[in-house]
Amino acid sequence: MTFGDFKRSRTYTSRRTRPVTAVCVWALVSWIFCESLPAQQRSLKTEDTDLLELGRIRLEFGVEFLQGQRYSLSGLEGDLTRVGVASLRFGVGEYADFEVSGVVQDFLSVSRRYPPVIAPDFAGNATSDVGDLTLATRLRFAREGNRRPALGLKFAVQLPNASNETGLGTDETSFFSSILLSKRVGRVQLLGNLGLAILGSAVTPGAQADLLTYGLAFVTPVHRRVAVFAEVHGRQGPDRVGNESQSQIRLGAQFFAAGLQWDLAAIAGLKQFDPDSGVAVGATYEFQGFHKKRSPRTIK
Repeated sequence: MTFGDFKRSRTYTSRRTRPVTAVCVWALVSWIFCESLPAQQRSLKTEDTDLLELGRIRLEFGVEFLQGQRYSLSGLEGDLTRVGVASLRFGVGEYADFEVSGVVQDFLSVSRRYPPVIAPDFAGNATSDVGDLTLATRLRFAREGNRRPALGLKFAVQLPNASNETGLGTDETSFFSSILLSKRVGRVQLLGNLGLAILGSAVTPGAQADLLTYGLAFVTPVHRRVAVFAEVHGRQGPDRVGNESQSQIRLGAQFFAAGLQWDLAAIAGLKQFDPDSGVAVGATYEFQGFHKKRSPRTIK
């Protein structure tokens, strides 16, 4: 089977409806038992313009289960479990914050193999690896006005921690930049991202792929205890092996309980190398990590 056959082999099954049902049940339970809901980012991929206040630290941790994940470089297909989808974010000033994010461990249960471009080096029907580490900073240029949206900018560098020997990585560094927009319309918070991804090629040395990145989302409270969200996000450009276009839809709920902010989302892939379907669940904890040092008073 050729690489083109691999791309055309995508099928859509009734499995995709299962995560949606789980989200509805989770939202109902959270409506009954939870407290008031603070704002949060998980598990949206579309970024907000809101920054953490100086000294605030936000820790996010989650798990994702993705069905029918495909890898064009290694020719692998299977169910992917991502344990420890984590980020650590710091408020460093009035106009900026800093974030470190990654995945503690990816586990792929291989169900099919296709002719690889770069052959993985493992035996059996399972492989695992750490996820790529991402360093990012966000800047805010304008707060939301009566008629204008809030405006921000995000820069990120993704380091190649996942190896192509395990079949899960590309061994290439990537750079991302995005314009961030957010606007509240009534009770609904609208988010929009548009940017550029520069991805290194694992096939052609010294080459790169430049792709357009995008995200569009809304978050709305349905009760003081529960908010629901929906988004579409991805990247679009010339399809090159290892740097294909991607697009996903996420539908989910956010709520607050036991001192943590919880989230649950259903995932549906729209492109050949997106997962068929999946579920993401996680929690967020935010606290005051440090305070701005006060200048000593001068006695005259």
